[in-house]
Amino acid sequence: MFICPGQAATLERIAASKGEDFYRGRLAKAIADHARATGGLIDEEDLAAHECDWVEPLSIAYRGLVLHEIGPSGQGIAALMALGMLATLDLKGAGFDTALSHHLQIEAMKLAFADLQAYVADPDAMRIVTAEQLLSPQYLASRARLIHPDRAAPARAGAPHSGGTVYLTAADQKGMMVSFIQSNFKGFGSGVVVPDTGIALHNRGWGFTLKPGHPNQVAPRKRPFHTIIPGFLTRGGMPLMSFGLMGGSMQAQGHLQVVVRVADHGQNPQAASDSPRWRILDDNSTVAVEWNFPPEAVEGLRARGHEVRMAKRFDTEFGSAQLALKTEHGYIAASDHRKDGYPVGF
Repeated sequence: MFICPGQAATLERIAASKGEDFYRGRLAKAIADHARATGGLIDEEDLAAHECDWVEPLSIAYRGLVLHEIGPSGQGIAALMALGMLATLDLKGAGFDTALSHHLQIEAMKLAFADLQAYVADPDAMRIVTAEQLLSPQYLASRARLIHPDRAAPARAGAPHSGGTVYLTAADQKGMMVSFIQSNFKGFGSGVVVPDTGIALHNRGWGFTLKPGHPNQVAPRKRPFHTIIPGFLTRGGMPLMSFGLMGGSMQAQGHLQVVVRVADHGQNPQAASDSPRWRILDDNSTVAVEWNFPPEAVEGLRARGHEVRMAKRFDTEFGSAQLALKTEHGYIAASDHRKDGYPVGF
């Protein structure tokens, strides 16, 4: 049995004050005091200045479905961009789990990542290239034309014109569906815990860059680029599937692969989750694949010039999905076998 009285008291204070105490009360002072005592920079003013934004998600249509993602400073836009490129290609005709199918997806994802790394930041700092410009159909079609069916290519950012994570999904009998994700980031956050509170501070500042002039350059009063993205699919304007996939930069890649499997190949949520995945590594070139990836697809990718690395059987770097698909008479819930998770109905 795990007992943490300090955290229990923290949760009671947050509940009683509807969150106010965390940002402007006793908890805020405890966080700021501990930061001062340990060389940190966060203070009462920072916490009091925090605001929650109610935002309209970004979306893109794909094969009769619509994928919705939270916009920058998150990476969800990369999944949308890659799907927008693939929408101009005959992915179904490329075959199921073939080398060509995976190659087209990987190349689209690489191009999206190149733009992500060059342009995506706190939306208030994205003054040169906006999210709308990155999702322009004309721009995505031009990016898709860079994809060669028979060879891998280096992915560089384009020039658009004025143009330790936990995920859960919940759905009720009335059709309300929630897609939710939370993370303290690497190593379960900073490792700094405010004494007697149970509050572990995150280290999302890792997502900033030090490159001068970059829209994501570290600065005060600014959100860093981050990886956590809840996903949602609709069809005909109605909710279809709430889903998410934990795992850093694997999240946008995983969203892309899940949507392709559902939309192009008609897989159910559990099959889409269970299928072997690829992952583009941080160099935006090398591709890692799971141990059970089709051998002929691996050979085909290598023949096209991809550097492919086979992962060990129990590699945990390929994300972990949770999904809930709405049907005529209820839901199909699915949970990834790669990490802890559980689908339950009651």
